[in-house]
This record gives sequence, structure tokens and C-alpha cells, in this order.
Amino acid sequence: MTTSTPGRDLIRQAKAQKRLARDLSRPSRSRRWGVVGVSLLAVLVLSFCAPSLVKNFGVDHVTTTAEHRNVDLPDGSLVELGAASALDVQFSATDRRLKLRSGEAFFKVKSGDARPFIVKAGGVSVVVTGTAFNVRLADEAVSVAVEDGSVEVRMPSPETGQGVRGPVLRRLQAGEQLVARADGTIEQGPVNDSGAGSWRRHRLNADGSTVGDAIDRLRRYHGGWIVVTDGNLLRQRFTGFYDLRDPVGSLRAVVAPFGAQVRPISTLIIVSVP
Repeated sequence: MTTSTPGRDLIRQAKAQKRLARDLSRPSRSRRWGVVGVSLLAVLVLSFCAPSLVKNFGVDHVTTTAEHRNVDLPDGSLVELGAASALDVQFSATDRRLKLRSGEAFFKVKSGDARPFIVKAGGVSVVVTGTAFNVRLADEAVSVAVEDGSVEVRMPSPETGQGVRGPVLRRLQAGEQLVARADGTIEQGPVNDSGAGSWRRHRLNADGSTVGDAIDRLRRYHGGWIVVTDGNLLRQRFTGFYDLRDPVGSLRAVVAPFGAQVRPISTLIIVSVP
């Protein structure tokens, strides 16, 4: 028969408390995997959101995924800001300046103000006094389409073997559009049947656009990632009209003629060619 003493009891209690403290300080395997999962999720969220948050920090007007917003300007003009777009506004006594930082916008400029109304998007500047026109800024091009009135489009001249020449000036009338591409080429012609700013009617108009350009526009209406595994697919050109309210269905319709498949995995969409 073993007799318990107060000293031995205290020693056993001290050892038990030490083991309990050690076990509590050592996370279980399930707890460790939970921490890892949360950390990975945080990295993914930051990698997706942080670039746009940094880029749009301090911008006057910003829209989120699939959001359209009307912006009333101090001179009585109106801006319809497209989805996932950002716009800065700076008015002075001599001019009215706006900078489209991302996305697209439709401008209805009130006439009767002598100050020039200047919209800058990338390296392109659009100068007007009273008109209605659309500007879209993308990685590969800046496009301008005029619904009413006329605008002057100014672009820096590309470098040549003879050095840098003066800026390129183009005038657009109602019913005309211009596309200034990143490779220096400029296309000018009539606006298609959908008119300028078809996105205001929830329509994606692809008139000779590349698949890559169309996917960039659909990304602004899809709250997730769209990953394309075939770079050649992005360079294919096509024409058609698609519903921006159904970005996944429109994406399927865009890539189907090229034999590509669309596989949604939660908010991630993978586009691949067999």
C-alpha cells in the first residue's frame, strides 16, 4: 500500500501543470494546417486585391466589379464610369482635366464653357468643349468613340530612325472611333452598330477585338480570377456581341469558336485549349 504525502502531491501537481502548459503551447496538427490554410487564403486575397487597392489609392472616383456609377462634375457635365474603373478630376480657372486611370467612362460634356475639357488615358489625350464620347483604357490599347459632336485626339509620336517627331493629332466626328495600340499603330473608322459606350447597355461589343482584350473587359464583371493557359488564344481576333451580366456565359461564347474550354472552379475560371 502506497501512502501519499503532501510533498509528493505537490510534485505530481507541478509536473501535471508543466505537461499541460507544454501541450497548450504546442499546436495540434489540425490547428497547424488551419493556420497554414488561413495564411494561404490571405496571400491569395492580397495578391488579387492589393494591386488595385494601391493603384486606386487616393483616386477621386472608383467603381468595383460589375458596378456602373454616374459622376456629376462641377461644370454640369456627366461621367458614366464603367465597372472596375478609376477616374481623377481636376478643374481650374483655365481648363477641366480628367485622368482615366483604369477601365472606361462615357463623358457627356456640357457646352457653353470656354475652358477645354481634357481627358487623359495612358499616353492619349482627348480635347473637347462640348460633346459626348467614350474612352476605354486597356493594357494593349486606348480607344475613343464619339457619339455626338467632335473631339481632338492627341498622341505622342513613336520613335523612328530619324528621331522623335511631334505629337500625332486626329479629329473624330460623331459616329467615328479611334484605337491607339501599344505597338504604335492607330486605327480610325466608323463606330459599329452598337454605338459608343455599349457597356452602358450591358453589352460587350467585340468588333475585330482580340480574345485577350475581350477577356480583360469580362474580368471587370467577374468577381474572381480568369486564367488563360494558351497565349496564342489571346491573340485571336473575332467579332460579336455578348452580355456583360453573364461574364462566364459570354466567356464560353467568345472562346468556343477557337476550340477552347472554360472550367469554373469556384471563383477561378481556367480557359484552356485541348
